Amino acid sequence: MRGNTHTNRTPFLTDLDPNATVKGSRDPLSVQPIWARLGRGIVGNLTTVSTSPRDFTVLILGYYFAERSADGAAEPEDGDLGVFLRWEQLAAYARGGVLNDWTFRGTERARKNWSERGRLVLAGEGEAQILSKQRTYGLWGLYTGPARSSGLVEGDPTRLTAAARGLVEEVYLPTLTAAGIRNGDEIVRRLARRRVELDVHGRDGTFLAGVAKILDRKLGRKEREFLWKCLACGGDVDRTSGVQPVVAKRMASHRDLQDLGMSRSFTLELAKRCRPHGIVGVMAAERLERCERAESVLAPAAVLFGHLLHADGQTLGEVATGVRRRWGSRVRRIEPDRVAEIERDLGDASTNSGVGARWVEIARSLAEGNYGRSLSLLLEQNAHVMRTRSGGAPWVDIQDGRLRVRLREEAREDLPERGELADYWRHSYFIDSLYVVASATGAA
Repeated sequence: MRGNTHTNRTPFLTDLDPNATVKGSRDPLSVQPIWARLGRGIVGNLTTVSTSPRDFTVLILGYYFAERSADGAAEPEDGDLGVFLRWEQLAAYARGGVLNDWTFRGTERARKNWSERGRLVLAGEGEAQILSKQRTYGLWGLYTGPARSSGLVEGDPTRLTAAARGLVEEVYLPTLTAAGIRNGDEIVRRLARRRVELDVHGRDGTFLAGVAKILDRKLGRKEREFLWKCLACGGDVDRTSGVQPVVAKRMASHRDLQDLGMSRSFTLELAKRCRPHGIVGVMAAERLERCERAESVLAPAAVLFGHLLHADGQTLGEVATGVRRRWGSRVRRIEPDRVAEIERDLGDASTNSGVGARWVEIARSLAEGNYGRSLSLLLEQNAHVMRTRSGGAPWVDIQDGRLRVRLREEAREDLPERGELADYWRHSYFIDSLYVVASATGAA
């Protein structure tokens, strides 16, 4: 399912979008710390990109094989990382080439290599990598932190927890043995080498098919049960005071929520379905509703600031007039008094800078249709962020009564239509990640 591009609803991705790569967010209004703090009260372990249960199992196996290699007689030539990267490549070819499951990070390079070469190369460096910086943008860089928060890995060097090792020994090794790769020994032996060549259409075809047996797109029952507890419910370390399991259960049991996309309607409906489930259910509902209140101002403010970045040479009055034509006399969704109740959530926790009060005033000005005031406050917020972050200049300011844009976003995003504002949603709060994981593992 993908969201409507005009309302900019965040989709619940079931396949990995190759364009959804991790980029360094410049966050000119510093909204990410706000929604991340609020989201962590609901989802304690996942990130915006760690959404694939199968990718978590690939990570578990990568650390398992790295540990086996390190403890073996033939210590790997380039350490845990090299073994892990080669395993990630091997798993990618087994999933894509054998199982036709191209839903992992690095699909474009893996597919190209698979289609163009009879021999595949596994290596921790160079062209063998399935991502430009596989260490950073692959599972090692993006999934290790969430896996640690979920109770799958621990320590330094990173090793599997007893629970994750139990999953490997109970589920994956017997499957490999049945496929002719006894206890995974052949995988460990190959991954210990700095460079591995695979003749996929010849002698190594059976080996690769055996690896694919543990990577089927459909999770087995024991996998689902294990990943439901660790990923959807947050593992043994409860960072949300019991909220995450309640929310995950409502997500798994009410699949019709997917039709709403990541939106205001989705969040409020989810809160409604959590509330009847005891004290923790009420707490979950209240936290979801706080996210909705914050997003009611953060979403239109973020898109409005982006609009400013393409208004070089205009006056604030001219921009405000254009906004009024698009959004009408006021933004009706925003309830400024309810936004004021979460002023502390909107503030900067590290300083007494008045940021929370500024966001409340932005909410009030949008709700009243005072768009000129809203735009001025957004300029103030950006100047504060740039000054605090690096002592740098704001992205846009006013000179001789006209906007001067110093840093323009490459892609121009149209302001949403007036009717779309009621459900408009931009930021994750990690809720969409939890929905994907809970839906995939919730059959347990």
